[in-house]
Amino acid sequence: MLESPARFGSIFGVACVVGVMSGLFGVGGGVLLVPLLVLLFGFEQHRAQGTSLIALVPPSGLLAFLVYYRAHEVDVQVGLLIIPGVFLGGLLGGKLAARLSPQRMRIVFAALLFVAGSWQVVSAWAK
Repeated sequence: MLESPARFGSIFGVACVVGVMSGLFGVGGGVLLVPLLVLLFGFEQHRAQGTSLIALVPPSGLLAFLVYYRAHEVDVQVGLLIIPGVFLGGLLGGKLAARLSPQRMRIVFAALLFVAGSWQVVSAWAK
């Protein structure tokens, strides 16, 4: 997928923006990166999601966590309670994703983003 220096530079630039937004808003970078890989770079939905996981989980998650932890903005007990559910849910989600067609996967992902975004808009204006 990196057949030219321009494409490499474009993907790197998008990754930098996604990293900043992920750290700034505390969202999984995949919420931002997956649609960009699909729309800007022509990735198939499953490949975009898999690429996002390998690229974002270790570096962005760990580094952003450390910044928030140092600022005393982490509830460690709740975080530790969440880990087993995320682990098992991630395993199950990956298996379910493998059964969906790329088109169906993209529709489900778009619906998830729409619902989450709508919820955020409504709750932000309600306060």
